[in-house]
Amino acid sequence: METQVGYERFFDPEDIFFSTTDRRGVITRSNRTFDILSRYHRDRLIGAPHNIIRHLDMPAGVFRLMWDDLEAGRPACAYVRNRAADGLDYCVFATIVPVSDGFLSVRTKPLDTATFEAVNNVYRGVRARERAEAAQGASRRRVGEVGAAALTAELNALGFDSLHAMTLQQVPREISALVSAGVRVPQPMGVDGPVTRILQAAGDLERATNLLVFELEEYLRLLTSMSGTRSGLLDVADRADSFGRVVSGRRLNIADRADALAAQIIELSQTVAPRLRDLPASMDALRDAVLELRYSVALIRLHTLMVGRFARSVLDGSEESPADSIVALCGALEAGFAQLGPVCREVEEGVITLDGEISQITPLLDRMVRRLSRWVDRRGGRNSATAEAADLVDHGNPEVRDLAALAAECRGLHLPYHEDAVNERLAVLREAVGQL
Repeated sequence: METQVGYERFFDPEDIFFSTTDRRGVITRSNRTFDILSRYHRDRLIGAPHNIIRHLDMPAGVFRLMWDDLEAGRPACAYVRNRAADGLDYCVFATIVPVSDGFLSVRTKPLDTATFEAVNNVYRGVRARERAEAAQGASRRRVGEVGAAALTAELNALGFDSLHAMTLQQVPREISALVSAGVRVPQPMGVDGPVTRILQAAGDLERATNLLVFELEEYLRLLTSMSGTRSGLLDVADRADSFGRVVSGRRLNIADRADALAAQIIELSQTVAPRLRDLPASMDALRDAVLELRYSVALIRLHTLMVGRFARSVLDGSEESPADSIVALCGALEAGFAQLGPVCREVEEGVITLDGEISQITPLLDRMVRRLSRWVDRRGGRNSATAEAADLVDHGNPEVRDLAALAAECRGLHLPYHEDAVNERLAVLREAVGQL
């Protein structure tokens, strides 16, 4: 249902819509909802450049950054204000992915209102800079470059180091909000046929990703907590260096028991400290992989919803020549699922590797503390010569204990993705699409 406030048109969360373009951005397909919101007849849209609905208040830098991502083979997203044929504005959250013959863009109602408003404020400032640049005679290309640089700087202030970083965060947020608003794959009606089977398969695929979403959030919670131990880990690494330093400083006589302990402590220090300093990068890489996976799952959920809702509108008879469109939508959905299984395995293997590394480091640190304690005793106990070493023994390494507990908890999780079952549903989907 549409509403109008001033010069802006609003639509409901369930009114998700799409279009496809060729590699140059020329529209090749659309659905009924897009036609209605844009107020353009289908014949006018097909074959027109997608900027037919571009609003003059939209910064050129937004589209420059989106094209940069798409040309690099990455999906892109952005909040976009469009101008319909009747002069009214409407705002969307647009996700765009490369497909075989161009690009697929699915648009939804912006539901993360706080980020949406913050981004709109950024757009106003960036657009003002672009207009000032254009007034000085800059080319359209130069205006886009200036806008892209300004927008990147402003996104940094919002906590996103690039448009792709915003894509990774906002697609899951917006799709989660969409699902929370009650948008689902419609239930199939009683009439049997390929479109009904597409609806049934889409519903099964929707359920297959639901549990995955919740488990990924738990992974992120634990990995974010682990990332919070970074400074503590580096402190432990510095402390490990100190273990080696306090027992060195003179030529060691291995026949002497205290010197033999010192040699072992130095060897342990040289082994453990670098491994501790490598852990934050490993944790960051694993967290990045989970963010990418969470984003991929969100995009799959969006495409599943789009397939289901478009199939239902086909059954309702409201779509013109739908076969090509549903083929394109299902193709994008299959492409997303094709990457999901390997990435899930990569994440789980990464968790096992990280837990294994921490499990190896922890006993090495304990061994180093025990040997240093014995070295202190051999040197006559706590005195002016051994005070620093005794302090290191007393302090221990509690930070690593906390990290090990988080890693073990993370390893205890399991991504509930049943690839064989999903492939069976995709085969049903493929067969039904083929019958169209």
